[in-house]
Amino acid sequence: MKKRYLLLCVLLAGCAGWQKECTQIGAKNFGANWIVVQFDQSGRPFHCWKLRGVSVTSEQGGNVDWQTSDGHLVHLTGWENRVQVRGSDFESAAKLVGVDANLCNNGIYPAR
Repeated sequence: MKKRYLLLCVLLAGCAGWQKECTQIGAKNFGANWIVVQFDQSGRPFHCWKLRGVSVTSEQGGNVDWQTSDGHLVHLTGWENRVQVRGSDFESAAKLVGVDANLCNNGIYPAR
């Protein structure tokens, strides 16, 4: 099944709309690198994760889930943003959601 999706993505890679869909399918089925940030009610980031090779999914209502490498299922509710990282460029991806990737420490983001 995954091979069919990959083949479809390769065949349709020339179309911008399909490229986005293929990227989403690939990230869901094969994993990707991500920056995930959770914000408090004042809009300050207080949780931040740099994820490598995981599938991040959303449920209806915006909740975000992923499974850690040691098998824990993380489920975020509330105000969060995420960016799929291209390659390993966590720094520029983190800027898109207003955090410093170097300060993301396995879920903890320092108060400023």
